[in-house]
Amino acid sequence: MSKFYGIGVGVGDPEMLTIKAVNALKELDIIIVPDAGRDFESTAYSIAKNYLKNDSKIINMEFSMNPDVKKREEERKKNGKIVEEYLNEGKNVGFLTIGDPMTFSTYVYLLENISSSHEVVTIAGISSFADMSSRFNLPLVMGNETLKVVPLHKNCDIKREIECADNIVFMKVALKFSELKKAVKETGNMNNILMVSESGKEKQKIYFNLDEVDEENVPYFSTMILKKGGVEKWKRFIS
Repeated sequence: MSKFYGIGVGVGDPEMLTIKAVNALKELDIIIVPDAGRDFESTAYSIAKNYLKNDSKIINMEFSMNPDVKKREEERKKNGKIVEEYLNEGKNVGFLTIGDPMTFSTYVYLLENISSSHEVVTIAGISSFADMSSRFNLPLVMGNETLKVVPLHKNCDIKREIECADNIVFMKVALKFSELKKAVKETGNMNNILMVSESGKEKQKIYFNLDEVDEENVPYFSTMILKKGGVEKWKRFIS
């Protein structure tokens, strides 16, 4: 019986895929990578390509960012039907996603449009903030501390989010970087941050000082951890 796989490929290092993910990649006949007008497809594919079958078919699937919700939903249903057509042909279909499939991933928009008659296997991947925390030896949470993961969407009240947790992960920081920097400064947390762009890739950049960031050219793949308990004592482990 054919299966639909959602496979998290992490953030850049091919060695950080799980054994389960690698084994699943070897079973795929059809490989779907999301195309939203950014570099998602090449990034996900470049991480996983050495584990794929030579005859696997690659499909770039468009996921519109159209502000019209109904149009987005129509496109997602159309994409779901495309996947189901391949599954009905007996082919194993896999969706490759940066980070983890269940954390701000386009994968879930396909999943919600797949019939329950098909077998689905979702394989966890390492998210950007989990990668950052381990890569730079910076604990996400300790003891009774709280953790919040916040995407910087247009209605996000950044100062309020900072006030409501001990540790905050800010994702998609390029969308509202200037506002984020202002909120961090006004809440007295300029010395409590670690921001990483292109974590795990050759272009990786690390920032402890937001004044050093080029506000006009913040890479899309940038994530910031704000730790109210401070990051200074952990810097000694970062080369």
